[in-house]
Amino acid sequence: MAKGRRRQRTGFRDGRSFLLESWRRGEPDMRPDSGSIVIAHTAGMDALEKQLYGRAVYVTMEGGVRVTAEALLDALQRQCGIQPMAMKVEVACLPYHFFVRFDSVDDCAQVVYLKPLLRCGGAGMSVRRWCWDARGTPGKMEYKALVSIEGLPEQTWEVETVDNVLAGVGGRLEEMLPPTDRWVLSVTAWLQDPCVIPKSLTVVLPAPTPPPMRPSSDEAAESPSPPRSPTMKRTQEFNLFMHVKEVIDRGRVLIEGPSDGFYSDEEDLTRRHTFRTWRGKIDGTGPGDHGYA
Repeated sequence: MAKGRRRQRTGFRDGRSFLLESWRRGEPDMRPDSGSIVIAHTAGMDALEKQLYGRAVYVTMEGGVRVTAEALLDALQRQCGIQPMAMKVEVACLPYHFFVRFDSVDDCAQVVYLKPLLRCGGAGMSVRRWCWDARGTPGKMEYKALVSIEGLPEQTWEVETVDNVLAGVGGRLEEMLPPTDRWVLSVTAWLQDPCVIPKSLTVVLPAPTPPPMRPSSDEAAESPSPPRSPTMKRTQEFNLFMHVKEVIDRGRVLIEGPSDGFYSDEEDLTRRHTFRTWRGKIDGTGPGDHGYA
C-alpha cells in the first residue's frame, strides 16, 4: 500500500436482504414472548444504591395529566425553593412518570413532606421515596445448596464472576468455600429451583479488549486511519460441570400421582438431600477415577 494512502472503509446498507431470506435475526416473531433471569448484586450496584438512598423519589401526576420534565423541575423550584442545579428530573418507567434525584437528603425530605401541597400543570402529584424494590414484585429463593463448579477458567475465580454464573441458572452466591485445588470450586448458594440447574453448562467468555496500538515513528508522521468498525466480538467457550451436592429443601414434597391431603401447608417440611458427585462425571453417573467433586 502506498505511503499515506488510507484503506477504504467497508460498510453495509440498512435494510439489506438476500433472495430466499425468510426470517431476519432479531425480529419479534423469532423471539420468545417472555423470560426470567437473576441479576447478580455487584459492587457497582451497591454504590448506586447508596447514592440514591434518601436522595431520590418517584413522581406520578394525578389524573394522568401530562407535563414535561422541565415543567416539573420549575414547579419544584418555585414551591420547594430547590435550585435546579441541585436536582435532576428524568422520565421514569411506568407506573411512575418521573424519577427525581437530589444532591441533598434535606431537599429530598422536603419534597416528600410537602407532597400534599405540590402541583404541576394544574394537577397534584404523588411522591414516593425510591427504594431498591419499588418497581418489583415479591419473590423468593427458598432452597439453599452446596454446589461444586468444575472447569471454571482460572481468571474467573472471584466473587462477582461466580455470582454471575450462579445468576445465570437462577441462583445467588452465599459463600465461596476455600478451594483445595484449581479443579473444583465449592460454593454455598441460594437457588430458585435446584431441579433447573443444568448438569453441564457452557460459559461464554468475551475476549479482553486489547490495548490501543501505539503508532511507530513512521506512522506517527502520517494522518491516522479512521478506526474500523468491528464485525464480531471474539469469545471463548468453557464447558463446566455443575455438581449439586446438597440441598436444604423446604418446598412441597414431590410425589408421583395425587398428593392432596398427604401434607398440610402448615407442616414443617424442612429436609436435607445429599448427593454423591464425582470429578469428571456429570451428576447421576459414576463413580469416577478422580474422587468426589
